[in-house]
Amino acid sequence: MTIDLYKDAFFSNSPFSSFFAPTEIYVVAREDIEKAKLEQYRKQLEAINNRIAYYESQRDDVLKTIEKLTPKKETDKHA
Repeated sequence: MTIDLYKDAFFSNSPFSSFFAPTEIYVVAREDIEKAKLEQYRKQLEAINNRIAYYESQRDDVLKTIEKLTPKKETDKHA
């Protein structure tokens, strides 16, 4: 909710109206701020978990490629 005390007086077609307009004030409950922080941390955790899953799949792909390209040692049949 904004407080528009001087909106009609300051918002005209003048090029200076944007410089001298009053500041908008937003009042937010502390609980809403805490909810927003919690949601932000949950999204951050989800993003981190998605990155970890991506890197694990990439690691598995690279390990498979290494195993395919690594020459296998033959056991000594004469021993």
